[in-house]
Amino acid sequence: MDIFDVLKKFLSKNLDLKKPILLGFSGGIDSSALLDLLLKYRDVYTLNLHVATIDHGWREESAIESEIIKKRMKKLNITFHFKKLKLKKAKNLENAFREERFKFFKKLCTKYDFGALLLAHQKDDLAETVLKRILEGANLFNLTSMSEISKRDSMTIWRPLLDVSRKELIKYLKINEITYFSDATNENTKYLRAKMRCDIFPYLKKNFNKQIENNLKMLSIRSKELDAYLETKLNPFFSKLKKLPLGVCIDLNEIEHALELKYILKKISNKQMVDLSRDVIDQLSFWLLEKKANLRLKLKNANLFADRGYFFILKKDFKLFNTKTLLKEGRFNLGNWQVEIRKVNKALKNSTWQDFFNNKLKIYVPKDKYFIALPKVDNRLKKLMQNAKVPSFLRRHIPVLYNKNKGTYDFLSAKKTKLDNSEIWQISLLLK
Repeated sequence: MDIFDVLKKFLSKNLDLKKPILLGFSGGIDSSALLDLLLKYRDVYTLNLHVATIDHGWREESAIESEIIKKRMKKLNITFHFKKLKLKKAKNLENAFREERFKFFKKLCTKYDFGALLLAHQKDDLAETVLKRILEGANLFNLTSMSEISKRDSMTIWRPLLDVSRKELIKYLKINEITYFSDATNENTKYLRAKMRCDIFPYLKKNFNKQIENNLKMLSIRSKELDAYLETKLNPFFSKLKKLPLGVCIDLNEIEHALELKYILKKISNKQMVDLSRDVIDQLSFWLLEKKANLRLKLKNANLFADRGYFFILKKDFKLFNTKTLLKEGRFNLGNWQVEIRKVNKALKNSTWQDFFNNKLKIYVPKDKYFIALPKVDNRLKKLMQNAKVPSFLRRHIPVLYNKNKGTYDFLSAKKTKLDNSEIWQISLLLK
């Protein structure tokens, strides 16, 4: 394999010559090879290249190496960017440093309007990530580890060496007499990446298949294809997602296959910043497919509900207010609600519980003296809610109206109100 041709083909297809590009450079095997390839490309074609180096502070020699890189970039006439990280404590140091790296890259990309951030990940990195995700229990559609072109926030990320193995890069460096830094932490098996590289992959190659990197890469490609297929097929369902400040609701009654349902649940939960384990997704998908009623899972940062094919994520409790208040015509605030009462000439349809997730609760009642309060235990109201198939968690926390004759008017069942009075009030609830 001619590695330069691999890079040339990639850049010829994707490079915008009007914009500079940024290379994340550590001075190790992978980034040293990629830098040399980019320099060769720069000698033949127009390429405005910047280099960014990050000192993680893990090793005593890292500061010296950073200074060597800085001097080398000056000699090569390459704009150089540098940052030293100072993280000492984190639950997962590898992830914490990764996030800090991308924050630095994003800041540079925003400032200099780079066409792309180039990273030197290669085939072995891709295979390690896929295997890690398999062992962590990732879904079939979520095994994709790295792509040649991807997006993170507003950054375009290029990884042009994913078809090239680490062994091939080392051979390239040796032939071209290119020096590179050796990072001892890459051999320290207390870190998961190093353990996979030094222990797990050599064992698997010896006992199973020498082509394991290729097989894992192919699995990543197939997973990406499945994700793209499901995204295309199920995209119309995401337009049905109803949002409020306190959570979301979606009607999944038309979904008949567990894989599609799990895909939707995973996508929605990710967007809502709620981490769902495989067991939770399995449980929810079963409830939804079986059209189970009024079931709840309480997580650390969210409450999940499944009710007759509907799925809900509520990020905070519904205890919006617990006082009994006399209503008056006009507009006023009541806890997290904005209440509006106005006289109308004609009554329209009363709202249903689904209207809550459109933030459009509205009922029409004859003019009278009303109190608004959370619902009391009332067999008549309970039966009404059951007949209207109102989810139980909404029944408890959406206020109702009471008049002087102890009549009850709710916002969720769409029950028609007798309007024999010439004056009609429209009462609206809006969640702020």
